Amino acid sequence: MNQQHQLKSRHDFPLNWLKGVILVLLLSLVACQSNQQASQTLETSGETRDETNLKLENATLEQSNAEGEILWKIQVDEAKYSPDRKTANLTAVKGNIFQDGKVVLRVKSDYGVIQRDGAEIFLRDNVVAVDPRNKAVLRSEEVEWQPEASLLTVRKNVRGSHPQLEASANEGKYNTREQKLELTGKIKATSEQRQLQLKTEHLIWEIPKQTVIGDRLLTMIRFKDKTITDRLVANRARVLLDKKQIIVKENVEYKSIQPPLQIATNEIIWHYQTRQVYSNQPVQLVQYVQNITITGNKGHVNLAENMAYLKGGVQGISQMNDSKLYANNLTWNVIAQTIEADGNVIYEQNQNPKFNLTGEKAVGTLVDNNIVVTNSDRQERVVTEIFPE
Repeated sequence: MNQQHQLKSRHDFPLNWLKGVILVLLLSLVACQSNQQASQTLETSGETRDETNLKLENATLEQSNAEGEILWKIQVDEAKYSPDRKTANLTAVKGNIFQDGKVVLRVKSDYGVIQRDGAEIFLRDNVVAVDPRNKAVLRSEEVEWQPEASLLTVRKNVRGSHPQLEASANEGKYNTREQKLELTGKIKATSEQRQLQLKTEHLIWEIPKQTVIGDRLLTMIRFKDKTITDRLVANRARVLLDKKQIIVKENVEYKSIQPPLQIATNEIIWHYQTRQVYSNQPVQLVQYVQNITITGNKGHVNLAENMAYLKGGVQGISQMNDSKLYANNLTWNVIAQTIEADGNVIYEQNQNPKFNLTGEKAVGTLVDNNIVVTNSDRQERVVTEIFPE
């Protein structure tokens, strides 16, 4: 026999009491031969049985491991056991799941099944699981609890909520020891106050670290009230919820609605609350209304103030009038279209007449070829080259 069963009756009727005592004595006799195995305790206010089935009403079921540590304890309106007593069908389930002697999940559901002598519990219909340690709540229509693996598998209309994040998915796995939720399939996650929305196919939520990790193609949208302000697509992302910061990698495409700006690079750090974008890798900025492109080896874009700052090998191109500007560093007002450049400045205008300007600094606007190049720190003339047709 795989388990020790103890039955404690709440009735005062002599016959039921005598039956309970006899059952306890018989099962205790068996337990002496297998006291190292897991045990399950049953408390009930009602019992009926025939030759093959045992049915308990208003019962409390408890499962312990071989060391006597409690694994779970649940209350049910009814429990119907199979003839071999290894499986039980449950109705109106409510109880606690334990780990190292502490409650790690509070669960409830309309129905449930105990299998493999309590080694697995299946819950279905209106399932709610709450982790009291971090206030995370999981809801679905079906879950499977595996005590030995500390794993709760969540299926069918999965919804997870927390003060920092709400998420939905096709399926999820919650590791209670690590307090980590893994979601798969048509995921939609929304941060607090619905400021940020994320869509992808695979997501890992490390709740104690306040971190969300996406390792597949994902789309993120920032809202102000109900209006979209920014949209980002990338292959990988790490969301730091406590810092309101996202580290985005691989094929990053970022679009701001106002100011009208697109950012393309291989890695950025996005402070989505304050709309600050940082990149230490080659980055391309495109003002897509007036078709101005600025590239550099690294950049910082302050979208809240419509300003961009680029460093290292900067190149600015105006497609409208076929002009180019090169410099070491550049500051760009994306709305006013004004630029300030310094360090080895070269300005090329390819319209008639064609000419080059070289110097140490430049100010003006690329969109209308209004650029002034100077040598501010030295009294030297700006070199101008004109190329006649």
